[in-house]
Amino acid sequence: MAVLLSASTRAEAQTSREGDGGSGAPLVMLNETARVTDVVDSFDQGSSFSVRLSAGYLYSNRSAQIERELRVSDARGLGTTQFAHVADAQESTHSLLVGAEIGLFRDLALTIGAPIVLSNRRQLRLPAGADAQAVNDALRDGWSHNGQPTTLFSPNFDSPERSGVDQIRLGLQWAVFNQRRDPSRPTWMVGFEWRPPVGAALSACQATSGGTVCPNPADVPALPPGGGSASSGAAPSRANNAAYQPGISRGVHGIYFQTMLSRRIGYLEPYAGFDILAEFPTRESPFRYLDTPYGMLATFPPIVSSLTVGTEIIPWENRETWQRLVIDLRVRGTYRSQGRDYSMLYDALGTSTSRALLAPGCPSNVRGNDGSCQPGREVYFDGLTGTASHVVIAGGLGITVQPAKFLRFSLGGNFAWISPHLLTNTDACNPNTQPPADHPEWRGGCVSNSAPDPQHRPVIDQPGGRFRSTSDTQFDIYASIALTPRF
Repeated sequence: MAVLLSASTRAEAQTSREGDGGSGAPLVMLNETARVTDVVDSFDQGSSFSVRLSAGYLYSNRSAQIERELRVSDARGLGTTQFAHVADAQESTHSLLVGAEIGLFRDLALTIGAPIVLSNRRQLRLPAGADAQAVNDALRDGWSHNGQPTTLFSPNFDSPERSGVDQIRLGLQWAVFNQRRDPSRPTWMVGFEWRPPVGAALSACQATSGGTVCPNPADVPALPPGGGSASSGAAPSRANNAAYQPGISRGVHGIYFQTMLSRRIGYLEPYAGFDILAEFPTRESPFRYLDTPYGMLATFPPIVSSLTVGTEIIPWENRETWQRLVIDLRVRGTYRSQGRDYSMLYDALGTSTSRALLAPGCPSNVRGNDGSCQPGREVYFDGLTGTASHVVIAGGLGITVQPAKFLRFSLGGNFAWISPHLLTNTDACNPNTQPPADHPEWRGGCVSNSAPDPQHRPVIDQPGGRFRSTSDTQFDIYASIALTPRF
């Protein structure tokens, strides 16, 4: 690699210098750190104000096998648990990523971002080569209609196409240390974001040949008296409700924190960092965070934390013309805690006509002596489920070309493996809610002085009926352009 730099320019350039690995010539670096730690700043030498404007395109595709836990008996008559492959799930998303970073002071910037979903599609399909009758048998809900067993959903299911903006991102970035200012230290960046929801709230919907159907969660097909069978003629159905639309927003405020370290060593700039995202539901969201029914355990989405390790490889750069070629290699490990979430079965379960699933729950403190629920206190099923904790391991490759001082192009991709995990896992009892001593009936069959969770649905949450995802992978492809003028 040849770096063209005159002696006078070298004397003027305020850059750190590292050995080039034995060639004897000094390596003179650009006044920019790795992209993950680069903070736009203002009131610096050579400029009074800087801003970075960026736009990008992201395509994501996720596919998984959906399995249902089944109880079966072996040759000895002993019960065992197996998983039946009931559907193949796929989700594809096209997004436009627009953002701005505004320098406020030296190594301090205000960040603004708006991921715009152009198209989001989800579908379930009968597994290739599977016996349709066997799959339907595995999807039974234990009830019947007109003598025929009923199922939770069809293995061939289409969600409506969604688009819009879920959240906007407002944040601050600060380079606590900057290697370009002090070569004895690495670059250390910390960032914070607030992600308020702005789009229309999600509702469970189904795309049919007759249009999109979004039922009211309280619209439950008539329950048969005293059992799990009905003979009402027409099959159970749920009508579309104009008050409910597919939407795009999950109805949560995100609080995001990130810290990242990088250090330039010759032609490499390795980096590592940690980030965490906690989300707080709004009052209008279905999480019931601010109006929690008695006994409800999970009112939060999962907490997401990640560790990223990678390096930028800079095989060529020209200090005089501010040109550079960068290859970015990274590995990212993510942990998602258990919580209530929009799973890959959100639409299919949320639009189900299964009476076993849709029968409303009732907080134990508002039940009458006859077991009936006080009017208006019922807890209806809306498609959200308790998901189990799991990990995501991803690898990424990116290439960045900087043809001029203020211009940068990037292209890359990521591939992620998502560990198998339960999609329906709401506990029957909440040990954090302890009924008072003068109301032991509020325990409702729970032990250890706990209370029933009104969101629990035995047909999908008890062992022998739960759903999980496996063979779960996702790949992303992205392209972006960034313009960083200085004034």
